[in-house]
Amino acid sequence: MNSPGSLQTTTTGNSSGYKDDVRALGIWVAGTAIIVAWLLYLGYESSAPARPTLQELTARFARFDYVHFDDIARLGYLPEPGTASTAAPLYAFFPAMPMLLRLGMALTLSSVVTGLIVSFLSGAMATIWIRRIADGYQQGLGLKAAAVFVTAPPAIFLYAPYTESLFLAFALGAWYFGMRRSWLFASVLCAFACTVRISGAFLLVALFVLWLTQRASSKNLRRAPVRTQSFLFLGIPAAVLLGWMAYLAVITGDLLAYQSAQKYWNRHFEWPWDAWSATLASYPPTGGVGPMGVIEVIAVVCGVVVTTVLIARRLWGEAVFVALNVLLLGTSTHFYSVPRAALLWWPLWIGIAYLLRKSATAFWAYLAFSTILMIAWAHLFLTGQWAG
Repeated sequence: MNSPGSLQTTTTGNSSGYKDDVRALGIWVAGTAIIVAWLLYLGYESSAPARPTLQELTARFARFDYVHFDDIARLGYLPEPGTASTAAPLYAFFPAMPMLLRLGMALTLSSVVTGLIVSFLSGAMATIWIRRIADGYQQGLGLKAAAVFVTAPPAIFLYAPYTESLFLAFALGAWYFGMRRSWLFASVLCAFACTVRISGAFLLVALFVLWLTQRASSKNLRRAPVRTQSFLFLGIPAAVLLGWMAYLAVITGDLLAYQSAQKYWNRHFEWPWDAWSATLASYPPTGGVGPMGVIEVIAVVCGVVVTTVLIARRLWGEAVFVALNVLLLGTSTHFYSVPRAALLWWPLWIGIAYLLRKSATAFWAYLAFSTILMIAWAHLFLTGQWAG
């Protein structure tokens, strides 16, 4: 794989590149069809002999984090006591998704339908971006990476009314333009990513490291120079983050409102080995030892491995992004929702495609196995069981 610090992207500006974008979109639609098929199966299974209604089908997505987004959209960040669905501090969630749900309500759509539409459109864009990024690393890798991404085991969260797809639609676009040294576009998209989830802050740091990498490579390898002032565009997402934290400080009176909100879920700093032991011994969402706790640990290990490989390959920006995510998730009280967060680690999914690139048999075998895991994961979520 090539270093983006010295990347000269040419593949996505021609007709072949756009045709591959259409193929990537088709891959996303195929993944969506698999989820919809399983949703219909569950719907008919529970309502037979009657047909399930659209409301019954979409209601299967109206659970867990979606409930908080819906509460914010309806009630704001500081609702009257007893009006929200839970006692969770709603300012633990960033505003982009709730604002879009509120827009859907203004258009007379239910918030869950709006969320599904947002995730579908965002996921389509994210799939196109990951195709382009992967082809930027190595020509011909993009569509394989798109297929691996769309059928990732925890991919149900790309299709559900959650923030993963929305974040990636902005974040991957920011990375793509950063690779192409289009720093204004990269910074604007990063700013939007910073309105979706805290991972936008990690993306901002990673983009700055990417800029430094490009700066160094242009000097050492005599490539086209990077404008010295171009990194100043990254002040746009930095200002968005600071503005959001300032807003929370004003409405809550707490300068560290986001961090304070984590106490509701009993999240605080722990050494990774203590968090590892606690996760295996008493994984909170399932109330004890269980498969999902083991999967959380495996996901953290995968994050460490991916970070190590990225460092070895001198992909510094990507390494920083994954490492910051793993550091945050791996030093919490328990490992919590790490597989879902791993959907954001685009180097992981591109890396899997890279490893499988030389064997069609291995690639299709992996894809079949991963799709089975994706359906199993979707089954957990769609039947109201904890899926991370």
